[in-house]
Amino acid sequence: MKKILVCMLVCLFCAGVQAQKTAKIKATAVGYTGKVIDFEFIDNTANNQQFPFKDNQLMEFEVELKEPGLMKVNAWLWMIVCPGDEIEMAIQFQGKNYKHVEFKGTPAAVTLNSAIRDGRMVRINDHYKTNPLAAVVTQVPVQTYYDACLRNWKKEQEILEGIRDKVDPFAFNYIHAELEGMYLDNLVKYPFIVSDVNKKPLQECTPKGYWEALDGYQVKSDKASLKSYAYIGWLIDYLEYREKCEARKAGKEYKPAGNMEEMYEKLSKVYEGDVRDAVLYLFLYNAISKQQDFDVIKTLSKDYFKKYNKNKKFKKELTEMQK
Repeated sequence: MKKILVCMLVCLFCAGVQAQKTAKIKATAVGYTGKVIDFEFIDNTANNQQFPFKDNQLMEFEVELKEPGLMKVNAWLWMIVCPGDEIEMAIQFQGKNYKHVEFKGTPAAVTLNSAIRDGRMVRINDHYKTNPLAAVVTQVPVQTYYDACLRNWKKEQEILEGIRDKVDPFAFNYIHAELEGMYLDNLVKYPFIVSDVNKKPLQECTPKGYWEALDGYQVKSDKASLKSYAYIGWLIDYLEYREKCEARKAGKEYKPAGNMEEMYEKLSKVYEGDVRDAVLYLFLYNAISKQQDFDVIKTLSKDYFKKYNKNKKFKKELTEMQK
């Protein structure tokens, strides 16, 4: 019996070890006028790397991954790195601006990251009309902005759908959620930004189709999508958008949450399970980062830990932040 138990424990240990695989990353860069190249893992900062820049010098490192992770190179180049990937990139800069990248290596990694690159070029070629802050400064009309958001998001979805069957499913869902969160958040925020900046009534800043744009929208609840901070953040804003739609339909004035406690309560009632866990985590994370009322945060954190927390990583991070 003891031998059987030992064998079972060894098998479990080996399974855990095999679940984590090494990803090998190589890169060269040319044309950059900055001093360093940063490789930033959004969901695991312990893997971050930094290299002093030298034209065409090889930069290489390895990371241990249990699941696909989002990596940004100097904030501008986005890519997904999967366990076991071997990927090499040749990056072109113009001054401090990213211009282009070519990938070599594991076929699935090359396919996915080339698609992410091509999708980003959709936004670049459209002169970032879908960036709300840039758009309001350059006075992009609300209807032009709205149409550009829908058009560009459709194009990026088509690019991703074209490679769905050739890449890791978790990685696909992760980047799809990341982009969906970005596009939809930008889509619903812009009219309110324009209204506030230009001191105009909201009805004068609302494009045709705005209030019906997300009719029938389905919230994602899979693990990969809920790993995306952009998507979780969108779900917080989606609640507000949905309430505004309901108030308008009922002919009532929309009243936002008056304080942190009220918003926390709304989020905890609207969402369930893993989605609620992720949304409340990010809500509290943002409150701590903004240095809001610490006593309120502490009370809400206790409630969250007791009633809703499922992901122990979330609890650990919030606890560390409040020390």
